[in-house]
Amino acid sequence: MDALSEILSSVRLGSAVIGYARLALPWGVAVDPARGAAIHLVQNGNCWLRLPDAEAPINVSEGDIILVASGVAHALSNPADAPLAPIAAMLSKAAAGNGYSNGIEATTLLCAKFSLDEGAPHPMISLLPPLIHLTREQVEANPPLHLVAELLRLEAAKDMTGHDIVAPRLLDSALVFLLRAWLDSQPLGGGGWFDALRDNGIARVLRLIHEAPTEPWTVNELAKRAQQSRATFARRFTRLVGVPPLTYVARWRMNLAARALRETNQTVEGIAHTVGYESASSFSQAFNRIVGQAPGAYRSRSRMAERDATRPSPRTD
Repeated sequence: MDALSEILSSVRLGSAVIGYARLALPWGVAVDPARGAAIHLVQNGNCWLRLPDAEAPINVSEGDIILVASGVAHALSNPADAPLAPIAAMLSKAAAGNGYSNGIEATTLLCAKFSLDEGAPHPMISLLPPLIHLTREQVEANPPLHLVAELLRLEAAKDMTGHDIVAPRLLDSALVFLLRAWLDSQPLGGGGWFDALRDNGIARVLRLIHEAPTEPWTVNELAKRAQQSRATFARRFTRLVGVPPLTYVARWRMNLAARALRETNQTVEGIAHTVGYESASSFSQAFNRIVGQAPGAYRSRSRMAERDATRPSPRTD
């Protein structure tokens, strides 16, 4: 499995369509910061993206795709200074026929959310930038991403049987292709996970940690595997990955534990041994410290969220 696939397979994507609407001028939607990341596809027309720290609105044109990181409040509008309404209210309004348009000056949006950071995410997910913006030219230059974007357009435009099953799977694919295209466009030396995956020594260590999470890893041992001195390895790993080596090991173990709690019926004690802890109590303490809740509470909350996610998503087409 390649590094990007392995990273994304370890998190619960949990995609869900927030809404699909053709909105008449003027319009504006505000998206509150939430635990999930947001992806927006501008299928017709154009709009403006407003971010809290941006000096000016960002133009998002027809065919563009943007990914806004978890916890980042943002707004989409046309024109740039249009009044804003909560996204749920705007989509409900469009569903009722108010603000919906077949006119030339309408903007067609597909908005979705991804639970990239639920519980204990892959440690490198936190290194994603606040905004990834791929232009129409970049999308069209990437055949897989262009194809899945077109499939999403066709799927969203028609109320076809199986929509609630097909759309989330297409969105998951769109996220993978988007991140792959973004990673390929990043220059060397920019730091972050794209450089970590390109550094032979650090990439080798990451693979070892992922393949053998129960090993009693030390900084010295990991530095030997990276074929670097202890000081050089610790400094380079922390700079590229964002956290010290043993912090990464602990977070990776909690990531695996969170996935097991969500997807299996293993006991807490069994999961503890699976991720390298000798006792359920020491594991529970570590899980609570890193994730912010006890393993049992996390399992219950995750399964409630899973049931909610299976409910049909609101649509406005």
